[in-house]
Amino acid sequence: MNEIIIKQSKVKSIGLIILGIVMLLACVFVLAFGTIHKNIVYIIIGIIGMGFFVPCEIYSVKRALNPKPLLVITEDGITDMSTASSVGFIAWNEIESISVIRVFTQRVIAIAVYDIDKLLHRISPAKQKVIKANLKLNYPPIAIPINTADVNFNEVLSIIQNKLNEHNLRVNN
Repeated sequence: MNEIIIKQSKVKSIGLIILGIVMLLACVFVLAFGTIHKNIVYIIIGIIGMGFFVPCEIYSVKRALNPKPLLVITEDGITDMSTASSVGFIAWNEIESISVIRVFTQRVIAIAVYDIDKLLHRISPAKQKVIKANLKLNYPPIAIPINTADVNFNEVLSIIQNKLNEHNLRVNN
């Protein structure tokens, strides 16, 4: 079986770790500033920021030290391992559409599925919450960021769209 593996770029991973460190330092600075000046708003912002960026940084470092593919594309479907909330394997016959959305400044491959309940049923409760949040924000249920991939975004998108089209042609003929 012909599989295409999209890996994480080491250089981009290191850049993400450095960015995380900068954000953590900024949160520590805000927290310290708030503590010194007895400003509860700065203290809360610093704590919330650290509560967000510490797990992100741990995940980034763990991912860089123990790299896994971001995506594996096969004749049967896509296996998404790009984030902590990835859904895993998605068969081509489950995919209704593929599009590109922007989340802040980042382009993300968005996947809509025919049967959202089937998808939700096979993933963990935490991942279900992420998908439900995406739907509440009018985003497709599956969002695959590949900003740390070792392959160009448009190339990955083209591969996925071509494989989906090939599958649909096989099914319809």
